[in-house]
Amino acid sequence: MFHLSFSNRFEILLDALLEGLAAEQPGPFGQRQVVIPSSALRRKAELAVADREGVCANLRFDYLAQWLWQQIGRVVPVPERSPFSPALLAWRVYVLLDPADARGAWVAAHPRLGRYLEGADARMRLELATRIARVFDHYLTYRPRWLEQWAGGQGSVLEAGASALEREDEAWQAELWRRIREGLALRQEHPAQAFLRRVTAMSRDELAAVGLPASVHVFGLPALPPLYLDMLRELSRVVEVRLYVLNPCREFWFDIVDARRLSWLAVQQKDMFFETGNSLLAAWGKQTHAHIGLLFEGQHAVEEDAAFAPHPGRHLLAQLQNAILDLQELAPASVRLAASDRSIEVHVCHSRTRELEVLHDRLLGLFRTHANTPEALRPSDVVVLMPDLEGAAPLIEAVFGTAPPARRIPWRITGLGGTRESPVAKVLDQALQLAAGRFPASRVFDLLQQAPVAARFGLDESGLETVHDWMQAAGVRWGLDGQEGEGAPSAQHSLDEGLHRLFLAWAAGGAAQQASFAGRIGAAAPEGQAALALG
Repeated sequence: MFHLSFSNRFEILLDALLEGLAAEQPGPFGQRQVVIPSSALRRKAELAVADREGVCANLRFDYLAQWLWQQIGRVVPVPERSPFSPALLAWRVYVLLDPADARGAWVAAHPRLGRYLEGADARMRLELATRIARVFDHYLTYRPRWLEQWAGGQGSVLEAGASALEREDEAWQAELWRRIREGLALRQEHPAQAFLRRVTAMSRDELAAVGLPASVHVFGLPALPPLYLDMLRELSRVVEVRLYVLNPCREFWFDIVDARRLSWLAVQQKDMFFETGNSLLAAWGKQTHAHIGLLFEGQHAVEEDAAFAPHPGRHLLAQLQNAILDLQELAPASVRLAASDRSIEVHVCHSRTRELEVLHDRLLGLFRTHANTPEALRPSDVVVLMPDLEGAAPLIEAVFGTAPPARRIPWRITGLGGTRESPVAKVLDQALQLAAGRFPASRVFDLLQQAPVAARFGLDESGLETVHDWMQAAGVRWGLDGQEGEGAPSAQHSLDEGLHRLFLAWAAGGAAQQASFAGRIGAAAPEGQAALALG
């Protein structure tokens, strides 16, 4: 069964998920399976289940690609982990891009790629390989037919009007894809395609015999690639597949377009079946529009239920959400703002760092405004969305991680590309990256936070927080001892100097902060059991 649950409110969808999970009785050794888009949403679901049932147990959370790969393995022989995952594929691409290696000799036939690689060092080549691996991962998900044509040498997938540069880029990508497939000794058919073909030909009894789960709950995904959706539909013949989808509007809004697009259609005399509706929804709702439209595409049996509810508030954000819900346009000057209404704010900042600083100040203000009230806001209630999380991650550490204790906000970054690599291998990789750089304090602390390293030194979360505060108090910025070579940072802010100041404070106590010893002033106040982390 393929079942869709729609709502404009996250809380309503979460309640529907909890009710669906509570209705399942897998037994003490069974598992209820939930597919989520992020670790933050997983944590929210775990806490909600614990509140509802008293304990969060018999639950298995997976990302959609991981869960589908497990089901493919029940029907088609595949390795435990997809060889096409970007983390693995990047290294295969890296080898194939090395002109000095015999496997990279093919690059000479593609001048555009070759010119870039001529001036590229190993780090630049790895960066390019990582980006190519991600692009191929997207091709596998959204453009599998392109890869099929390339693998079979069936010519170009580009349109007739493509430029010469585009065709040159396609040529080396197609050649690279063929060499990747040869290196993996793959069949002409991708495992996902083989899975779909076999499952389509299998009877219900045969499908039930391969050990597929009884049900799966797909919760809160903002988009579904067509290939993954086709696999879910085929699985729904014997697996109860329940999708929980956010839909901002309870009206039929699939014929709305933004005003500029409508004007263009009018000139072409093609505007008969289109309207503007809510302009904000028409302009910013395109991904959701495509996502929901795809769920109903084709001749497939679908069970559907919907629970929409207007926002009960009267502030500007509530009125805007309710206008979208009813597919109405808020007339200009139709909303009278209360003096305290700050439900929607626009801050114009000169840089991403300044944006984060303003965000930090604004959050502190919100926490203080609602402190000791029924509407008290906690850090765990706040989620911050960013368009380029990977690029902003170091800046988040610089702003939120260096705040003094009185202004400290607990924070965590979720949504960065995660892997299922060995934790020890991940630590080794980070250590090698550190050795090739200037040992910035944020990277050193990131290494210390890794589970194997923290366990080796007996550091729990509070211990790590203490070490973080010590590093800040001791002025550690980068460098081991300031002797890393030309262009190295000053020893004054190195890790070695910071440790000297911390040990001095531990040995001399408060006196070390009143007078200098051997030209140093003590930092922080390591004492008691907490000082064990210094050793």
